[in-house]
Amino acid sequence: MFKLPVCPYCNTVYSYKDVKNNRNKKEIECYHCKNKFKQRKIIGFSVLAAILLVIAVVFNLIILNLTAEFITSIIPLMAVSLVAVLLFMIINPFFTEYKKTNSKDIKKIPKNRF
Repeated sequence: MFKLPVCPYCNTVYSYKDVKNNRNKKEIECYHCKNKFKQRKIIGFSVLAAILLVIAVVFNLIILNLTAEFITSIIPLMAVSLVAVLLFMIINPFFTEYKKTNSKDIKKIPKNRF
């Protein structure tokens, strides 16, 4: 589950940067075999988001209970929330999966013969 996705046609492994850049695209073309495929989030992605949200809320409540004044607790609260968001963004590409499109929708671009 915690791995970078591969092309469903030629098993080319995509780098972290490629997956992160393609996260908003619905259809992706393999840079190796030129086949098109779709991406989707793995089911564990929503579980990860929920776990990070619960951990951030619990730490924020602990910080609020430990500090006496509200003004002094704003910076630690923001820091915990920022760390949770950054952790979510860093782990996000590992929960992406590439799937073959339907055989009717496959558009293969012929390779140049030069």
